Amino acid sequence: MEEKKEMNNLQIEVKRHKLQQQFLEQIEFGNHSPQINATSCVNGETPTPVDINSPREEQHTREGLHKRNYGSSPSLDKIQDKKECLDLKDTEHQELKVGIKSNGQKYSVRTNRKRFFYPNEWNSFFNSLASPKQKLSFDILVNTGCRYNEGFNIRKRDIDFERGTLTLKVTKIKAKKGQKFPEPRTFRLSSQFLERLKQYTKDKNDDEKIGMLSAPALNIAMKKALIKAGIKDFYMFSLHNVRKTHGNWLNAHRFTIVDICKRLGHDYNTFLGSYASADIFRDEDRVEIKEILGDLINGR
Repeated sequence: MEEKKEMNNLQIEVKRHKLQQQFLEQIEFGNHSPQINATSCVNGETPTPVDINSPREEQHTREGLHKRNYGSSPSLDKIQDKKECLDLKDTEHQELKVGIKSNGQKYSVRTNRKRFFYPNEWNSFFNSLASPKQKLSFDILVNTGCRYNEGFNIRKRDIDFERGTLTLKVTKIKAKKGQKFPEPRTFRLSSQFLERLKQYTKDKNDDEKIGMLSAPALNIAMKKALIKAGIKDFYMFSLHNVRKTHGNWLNAHRFTIVDICKRLGHDYNTFLGSYASADIFRDEDRVEIKEILGDLINGR
């Protein structure tokens, strides 16, 4: 009976995960309707209309998404993989192009998707976030390096406060490598971040999600905070660039390739393509990185 229950739970998680990946892909390509509740989509429920007059920050208008859609644009390779009819034109920003799809829909393309935060930029950005929920969401992303959908599905039971570890159970399914189910991965957290997690989850049941904002709301919050922080190339950032930030910061503190790949769920080639850069961090950068990531990197 217990085995059957576990199998049913696993099937539900897989279905939810696939629906969420589809939804996030729609966000990435700008094909979603901003008046649909994102949370219901990723939970596998029937989407419900959003009240655009509600003050809740998770809800947003079409105009708001249109104005802030920099950073959620696909790469040139992804557009070509989709066999879209390209009509790209230059913009005032050197690494950003705009075009029109064959169906007449406008989109933007970042020609360089490797941008990451320097620690002083991160501090300015984080301090510019408008609400505790926004800060909670980005605190999770920068301290774990997880993908958005992995972080969104973290539940209190996934955190081992005694051992100081986190297990991501809803992870990216790598279909090209023959995966049919998410492959969980477990890694260590800093004691400072664990203390904050205790505060974030103190009123939650073990089965409750940790409370990250929806992807559309978080993308909007990110662009607003980037602009407020004075980061001029704000259009180069998406949620995924926080993941790249985490990987580059670990690399700056001489984490091994194995450590970084296991933590991020990457293979060696992906590491080389996204994180194996020249040593571009100054000593003061490394000090600030230690202050942000805490004793995760103590002694390195």
